[in-house]
Amino acid sequence: IAHEGAHRESVTAGARALVETFGTHPDATHVVSREADGTVRVISHGAESLRWRPRLMGAHNALNGAAAGVMALRLGAPRDCVETALADFAGLDRRQQFMGLARMPFGDVRVYDDYGHHPTEIRVTLRALREATGARRLVCVFQPHQHSRTRALLADFAQAFGDADLVLLPEIHFVRDDESERTKVSSEMLAARIRGEGRPAESVGTLEAAQSRALACLQPGDVLVTMGAGPVWKVARALVQEGLTRRAD
Repeated sequence: IAHEGAHRESVTAGARALVETFGTHPDATHVVSREADGTVRVISHGAESLRWRPRLMGAHNALNGAAAGVMALRLGAPRDCVETALADFAGLDRRQQFMGLARMPFGDVRVYDDYGHHPTEIRVTLRALREATGARRLVCVFQPHQHSRTRALLADFAQAFGDADLVLLPEIHFVRDDESERTKVSSEMLAARIRGEGRPAESVGTLEAAQSRALACLQPGDVLVTMGAGPVWKVARALVQEGLTRRAD
């Protein structure tokens, strides 16, 4: 269980099984650290148990890998096989997925897509992209998913974009809600809250409008990521295809 998990002790209270923790805290059973070159190390009971260079970005993926690796060792897998598997894992569709290059007149813009649609997912993914890509600006096209969720977590969402330099918000993806929810919250309300947190944000309407606005906003050195559980990935794909068309013209 994650050592830094807020409810770790209450969750494991009374457990008959052996409980071990993983995390960055020195008191964790399995201490996870990242070196300057990106290498991840796991120190278990005072000795190094794993070391690998992940292909995935971010501290959260280092922790995920450590948890999977420690469990694999517990199940009897050889260390070298575990380290090779962790180093070779390239991730899943719609998780920090590199979609390609939007070939703009001033140069190429790297385009990513991610399924993250909860505040914590947004926060850690943007932080990982910021650290790993060295973007001059990080542009995020975020499609809120479900009106009731957006309304309930509005303050948390507003604070989740601290690593974005510009947030473009298409209309909220309507799913699983009563029609009345449409009148209670909007992308413009979220954009206003994000601006209140000191980050530039715009409500842009449809996905097609989001694509057009992104093309108008992109600058040299930018990295763009689309985020959300809805069809916002279509914007990333269209930006790459549009860029290729522009270059061909």
